[in-house]
Amino acid sequence: MDKPARDPIFQAEHLFLAHPAGRGQTAAAILHDISLEVERGGALALIGPSGSGKSTLLRCLNRLAEPTGGIVRFNGRDIRSLDPRELRRQAALVMQTPVLFEGTVRENLRLRSAGADDDFSDERLAASLADVGLDPAMLARDASTLSGGEKQRVTIARAILRNPEALLLDEPTSALDPPNATLVIETVSRLREARRLSIVAVTHQPDFVRRLGGTLLYLVKGRVEASASLDGSSAALADPRLQAFLAGELPSAPSEPR
Repeated sequence: MDKPARDPIFQAEHLFLAHPAGRGQTAAAILHDISLEVERGGALALIGPSGSGKSTLLRCLNRLAEPTGGIVRFNGRDIRSLDPRELRRQAALVMQTPVLFEGTVRENLRLRSAGADDDFSDERLAASLADVGLDPAMLARDASTLSGGEKQRVTIARAILRNPEALLLDEPTSALDPPNATLVIETVSRLREARRLSIVAVTHQPDFVRRLGGTLLYLVKGRVEASASLDGSSAALADPRLQAFLAGELPSAPSEPR
């Protein structure tokens, strides 16, 4: 039986990233020769200890960080040839700490980049809230009154209003208590299935990784130390560090220097 044709949304080849050095100093290398692929509708989880370059790698996928070597492609095109604003609409980033501004949920959802011509009706905003498991009546609420989990789901709703093809998630549950973390995990997983969204997530939570499936990449000091597909049984994972992570036994700090 023929294998299905590959359809990667992201391809990264031999990425290097080093911060410029001062006079007489050596450049600080952050990423070392990283290559990866994310299939359309697929998922990639980036795990590893604090300072391993996970968040930097994530930001390389939508040009919030610029590699000093290698190439990133989105839909087969070198991302350096794409308008950064359009790229970030199509590969939307959700941060560890939800960023909401003074005003109502409605006003926060309607925020748009300079020059954008988005015009969202209340019906569309309400549908976006429903998609992330929130009551559409929340549109009129003051954003400052929301719980941490509600705020994170509003930021996800704001991202999907632009109809992205991919969500880039940087520790989206690390600041939440377990019940709210579970709600966000279920929201992301449901969106991936319903919209065929491609997901790339930095996380330290085994439950999130198990729920997403896809591919697991383990980074240490900016290098890929292990990788595996989670589409089969986790018991079949060969690397003991990946086994330990999925068993909740691998220490991994919830945040890292940016």
